Amino acid sequence: MYKNKREDLSAELLPNYDNYVNGQEIYMEIGQYFFVFGVSFREDVPWYLILEDETDDYPLPFSSGLFKMVDSSIPNDWHFCNQPFASDIPCIIQKEWTNPLFYEHLLDGEEYAVKKFYEQKK
Repeated sequence: MYKNKREDLSAELLPNYDNYVNGQEIYMEIGQYFFVFGVSFREDVPWYLILEDETDDYPLPFSSGLFKMVDSSIPNDWHFCNQPFASDIPCIIQKEWTNPLFYEHLLDGEEYAVKKFYEQKK
């Protein structure tokens, strides 16, 4: 079963989702595969850092309840850290992203961050 909207989440995951999402629409195609850039844990629920669309310039967190995992392996270059874009939220993420300013630099379009992101995106 594939899920891609709030109403498809289990009763256990709905409060977590509602705490972190401000009613945004989700525009992912059911059955599509997504590359995961990292995993954060919000109230013990995994959130995948992914691109909603391949043309996006940066990934966003989406509740794991919206996806069916097809590959549970963890890349060798991922590290545990407190999430760089929110305090005290643990994550497992690529090494470059452990820098607290990396995501901000990516959003600002700074060359080194954009270059690193596109290398990972390939």
